[in-house]
Amino acid sequence: MNSVLTPALPELATLPAATNPFGQLRRTLAADALKLRRTAALRLTLLSGAFPVLLAFLIFFFKGHEILKAGGTPWPRFISLAWQTAGTLLLPLFVVLLTSLVVNIETKATAWKHLYAQPVGRGAVFFSKLLLILALNAVALVLFVGLVLGAGALLGVLQPKLGFQAHAVPMEVVLRMLGRTYVATLGLLAVQYVVSLYWRSFVVPVGVGMGAVVATVALLSWEHADKIPYAAPLMTSVSMRMSKAGVLEAGHELAKHEWYSLAWCGGALLLGYLLLYRRNMTT
Repeated sequence: MNSVLTPALPELATLPAATNPFGQLRRTLAADALKLRRTAALRLTLLSGAFPVLLAFLIFFFKGHEILKAGGTPWPRFISLAWQTAGTLLLPLFVVLLTSLVVNIETKATAWKHLYAQPVGRGAVFFSKLLLILALNAVALVLFVGLVLGAGALLGVLQPKLGFQAHAVPMEVVLRMLGRTYVATLGLLAVQYVVSLYWRSFVVPVGVGMGAVVATVALLSWEHADKIPYAAPLMTSVSMRMSKAGVLEAGHELAKHEWYSLAWCGGALLLGYLLLYRRNMTT
């Protein structure tokens, strides 16, 4: 009996392994960083800290001798003035604009459908833009601190009688305030990020954010104002105080409103991720 030989089946081509989540995030983050070049979001990040520092510089340049009549180191007064000027309204408005501008890069180019069609998960899209905004926020704050210190050093050259060059910078307090200010912006940043993702428009998130900032200023005397994420940057900036000895002071631990900011950040991001996950890809 003749045996029937069955031809051997050809081996199936091995498909390329799916990119792991971290690989997807890295790829998406690199693409988002490239899109950031020559955008208003990048210019805002680089220039946002200049105005409050310039204002403090001009005040000390022309009126510094009156401000420092009592003598002592000028650094605490100068740093406090610049920080509180930035933290009252400018910092919350900066975060509102930054989040809206970064998300609007995709909205302006009507690229959301194309983005979802790419071989990356929604988590990579969500966290890539979030990490980019967090990084830009950190860069802006670090640049602000650098400008404050640079402006003080320049005053020491242009107005040596003020005494900037004769006293040390309270770097420990400055770095502590830098970290606390960053934490204070996280709740506001997360809320605005979710609003910007949900309403794919530049005008609506900016309008919501600016309205919330103005309403927060009106509610600062409310006993529960520390629970409002838009109030946290302002409360942190005014927490920097000068002792009777003229020493700049700031708390070593996070304040209550900063813990609320972290809670808002976590809750808003969880809600935002769920909304993005359930959202129709065609919208």
